[in-house]
Formats: sequence, structure tokens, C-alpha cells
Amino acid sequence: MKQSDWRRQRLLDWLCTIGEDRVPKTQKELAEELGVTVPTLSHWKAEPDFLAAWETQYRKTVGSPEKAHAVLAALHETATDRTDPRQVQAARAFLEATDAIKPKRVDVTVTQGKAAAQLTDEELFAMLADRATEELSNRLENREDLRE
Repeated sequence: MKQSDWRRQRLLDWLCTIGEDRVPKTQKELAEELGVTVPTLSHWKAEPDFLAAWETQYRKTVGSPEKAHAVLAALHETATDRTDPRQVQAARAFLEATDAIKPKRVDVTVTQGKAAAQLTDEELFAMLADRATEELSNRLENREDLRE
């Protein structure tokens, strides 16, 4: 992204602001503020350098671990409130976010020089048990983190 163009940085900051907190409220108003047209903003947003900068800034501002934790905590609070009409949706979103609904895909890497099909039943069961134990431990740690 052209670092010297303050207008592009202003657009980037505006895009990474939550919609309800944006000033001005619309892209048209932002274009007027910057002295450009709406198609110019669209052109900037399509440039590879701008897209890369947008992704980087988005991850820093919107996708921070602190914000993710706050969202999970809010989802958990709503999901456990029987009086909230959004309880089911929040519970589903929380369980999906914490990977509690669907099992994760398990990639098996064989280090004994054998293909997975060549493992004995005992070897395969031992590998699966180790992976299942690790996964359960990770899930329990995640639940402990949410309680803190």
C-alpha cells in the first residue's frame, strides 16, 4: 500500500472500525471527506497491497485474542441464560467456536515407516487413543481459560 497516501490509511482505519462506530457512517460520506469518488475507494480496496494491509490491520484490531475471548464470554453468558430468546443460537455459536459440536479431522502421521494401512489394530488403537487424550486435554484447557 502506498504508505504516503493518508487517504488510503484513513479508508483502512474506517474499514477496520465496527460499522456502528464508523464516522462517517457511509462510504459515500467517507469519499466526500477524502475528496475522492466511491469508485476510487472501490479501486483502492481491490489493490493487492491494500488488501494485504487491510488483512493485517483487521487481524490486529478485530481478531485479537482479547476480543475473541470477550466474544466467547458473551456467547457463553447468552447461551446459559434460559430467559434469553437467543439462547439456542448463542449456544450453537459457542459450541462451534470451541469445536465442541463437530469432531476435528484427525491427521495421522506414521513415524514407524509404515503406511496407516499396514499398522496392526493395536498400533492404530494406541495412536488414536494418544490423539484422543491430547484433544480432550486441549478442550478441558480451553474450558478452564473461559472460566477465568
